Amino acid sequence: MRFDELEKERQRNRILTQESFPERISVIKNCIDTQHEYIELFFGLLQHRHLTQHGDAEKPIFSAVIKNEIALYSSLILTLDGLNGSGLAILRSVYEALMIAKFASIRKSDNLISKWIAGETIYFSNAILKKIVTPELKELKILWGALCNVSHATIYSYQIFTRFEDIEQEIAGNLAILIMLLGCNFHLINKHYVTREMAYLAKEYHSEEGEFQRRRDAAKIAVKKATIFISAQAREVIRDYSKVWQLAPSISP
Repeated sequence: MRFDELEKERQRNRILTQESFPERISVIKNCIDTQHEYIELFFGLLQHRHLTQHGDAEKPIFSAVIKNEIALYSSLILTLDGLNGSGLAILRSVYEALMIAKFASIRKSDNLISKWIAGETIYFSNAILKKIVTPELKELKILWGALCNVSHATIYSYQIFTRFEDIEQEIAGNLAILIMLLGCNFHLINKHYVTREMAYLAKEYHSEEGEFQRRRDAAKIAVKKATIFISAQAREVIRDYSKVWQLAPSISP
């Protein structure tokens, strides 16, 4: 298709997608907004690790929290425009960042962290997935496989059609994955990014009375409302990510 034809199709897709999935789009936007408002309380603290009690192990968490906000937005915009293949490819990176960040928070001495900081290649399945003993992470592993398929030049990658009527199911699938990953993202923020020290400072010095609780509750409620629109298997992704992970004793690469 010519550029101008693709542009017309994109504009048409935006209208039809918003007409077809208004509630799902609304809850995704609300999750993005409320999670940003929650972490916004702590922006002034991030350069003061003596106050937040963060160490080098938390660097992947900072990266995930900041970069995922933009990546999730980018994926949503592409999906609304009917560019679902490109939007889905971005979500693999979001998923990987979430998993690395939580792993780093649990096992602060693993050499994965030094590799990540040095910008070296991390072989995700061996470095992360195979080291998580419990829970089983069945649905998280299924999602990982699906995201890997679309991120490489396989028969599943990107898309052939751009007409809304031909890609409506794929758009719905992207929106479901966005909800899953936003649910996981809230857990990362609330349980691994925000330390007890950060919560104390936010409550006592950096917000109006009750503001910390209000923003945290708003982000939690936003995720709960969003999960109404996904399947039981999709909700299992969020539950398994949010559980306490038990890691294998070995930390060899």
